[in-house]
Amino acid sequence: MNRLAYRVVDWITPKSKSWVTPLLLLLPSLLLMGFIFIGSLLIFSRYSLDSFEGGRLQSAFQWTAYRTFLTDPYYWKVIRDTFWLTIRVTLISLLLAYPLAYYTAHIRSSGWRQTVLLITFLPLLVSAVVKSYAWLVLLSRQGLLNWLLIRTGIAETGLEMTFNETGVIIALVHIFLPFMVIPILSVLVQQDRTLKAAAHDLGAGSLRTFLTITLPLSVRGIVSGVQIVFTLCLTAFTTPALIGGGRVMTLPTFIYQRTLDTNWPIAAVASLFLIIASTLAVWLLNRLGDFLTFQRSGKGGAADAP
Repeated sequence: MNRLAYRVVDWITPKSKSWVTPLLLLLPSLLLMGFIFIGSLLIFSRYSLDSFEGGRLQSAFQWTAYRTFLTDPYYWKVIRDTFWLTIRVTLISLLLAYPLAYYTAHIRSSGWRQTVLLITFLPLLVSAVVKSYAWLVLLSRQGLLNWLLIRTGIAETGLEMTFNETGVIIALVHIFLPFMVIPILSVLVQQDRTLKAAAHDLGAGSLRTFLTITLPLSVRGIVSGVQIVFTLCLTAFTTPALIGGGRVMTLPTFIYQRTLDTNWPIAAVASLFLIIASTLAVWLLNRLGDFLTFQRSGKGGAADAP
């Protein structure tokens, strides 16, 4: 069966056009993702033009939901809190993931490296609901973390780490940390180690070698990790809803509550805003990665000056 498939692909692929085969392989997934993306936009656009008055949903073609969402200070506060939470989770994940990926990439023992990788990526095997409930227990006033803080004398009484942003940030960092480690580690593993040896031979210290060789060469992995974690955190619902307990309002939680209230126009407008914001964030981070890579290559910069 596999041979037949290869023969069909080889038969319908012109030898002079090498891009046809990759396009045929990508076509099913592209069609599926395009159908979901465009379908979501059409559905949300349709319901965003309805009216919600007197607690009842009315079918109408008007822009009331857009005006309400864009002029109400409460909705802008939800947007601001969502992005501020997302930025903090992304930065903390990056600060934790890079040293971990750097250390893992330089482990010589294959057994120890496999152990570190297993510990790092093990949370991916557990659903977000289970991890959120686990953190809800660990961070509670009678949880293990507060018990350790009191026993070690760091805190006299238990700290409030549930139903607030602190617990949400801790849980989200734990959940999304592997997604930051994967692209950074993949880039660090592929780096040519002879460059570092050459830098040391030329008199560069460890810090200068890291800042001038290792870090610039890992820019693409950093940008990819930030892109993944930022978009995942921006659209996260389960963890903010469970650990936040309704007190940490993010856009996904806000959309869910408006859907329960049957205020579908506002929920649709918020969903459209979330989709557009996520798409714009991906595009901007891609452009940032291209710019940093261009600067590192020295094209058009001082490196090309005579």
